[in-house]
Amino acid sequence: MIGVTLDLWGRSINPETYQHIFASSYLEAKILVSGLFMHESWFFSVRPGSNGPFWSLSYEFLYYMIFGSVMLLPSIKSKLIGGLLWILIAGPKILLLFPCWLIGCLAYYGCKSIRINIFFATFLLLLSGYFLITTMSERWLHWSPWGYEGLGTPPLFYSAKYLDDYTIAGAVALFLFSMSSWFSLERKSNGLLASLIKKCANCSFSLYAVHFPIMAFLGALWASDSLSQWGYLSGIMLVLGICFLFAVVFELPLKRYRSLLIRIFPILNQKCGIRS
Repeated sequence: MIGVTLDLWGRSINPETYQHIFASSYLEAKILVSGLFMHESWFFSVRPGSNGPFWSLSYEFLYYMIFGSVMLLPSIKSKLIGGLLWILIAGPKILLLFPCWLIGCLAYYGCKSIRINIFFATFLLLLSGYFLITTMSERWLHWSPWGYEGLGTPPLFYSAKYLDDYTIAGAVALFLFSMSSWFSLERKSNGLLASLIKKCANCSFSLYAVHFPIMAFLGALWASDSLSQWGYLSGIMLVLGICFLFAVVFELPLKRYRSLLIRIFPILNQKCGIRS
């Protein structure tokens, strides 16, 4: 809702900024479907206003529901029914990238429970690091969605390059797994730098969720000469600052919100695995 409000405000300032990133048709329905995280189910693909990056929230939500059903429901029957129900809701397009999400789970459990010798860890680090640097540096400089045929278009939309996604997910997992030989999950880091990293990590969802509508809105202000004196660096800092304010309200107090939810609905503590 915040993103769409910024979109409508920005369009009133400079409509040209939103010409190719905002479709006003059926906007209320798109907001409703996106709010239920069903906006990428099966061969459906919409976005709330200009917020194109919002597409992956539908994927993540359904992965959590499938995984949570299997891991948290009490009986084999309920696990099967719950898991299959969410699989049917997700559809093949979302399931196509499920291995990437599962690779992340495997990376976490591998870092937590498996120890490898320093030589093998160094080999995996160099191998995965070289692949990621050479692959991602090229894309950082020259990447364009139009250079990847089928990406963002029917029928697979954002799942169109699934083999490429599998490769990158596997390389990231190997990189994290190898790094765990030097930085184990059990080791608690202290100090100013560690505190800063944790604080920034706790704002990562907010950055992801609202950065694009903020960028589009600032773009409209720039185009209308309202912010013409600002440069790229100051614009980046402004986007990060607004995302941090969003996190202060919605993300950083998450534990307090969970505690309040459990006090209102105590059954959630036993049935849903929610912890304050």
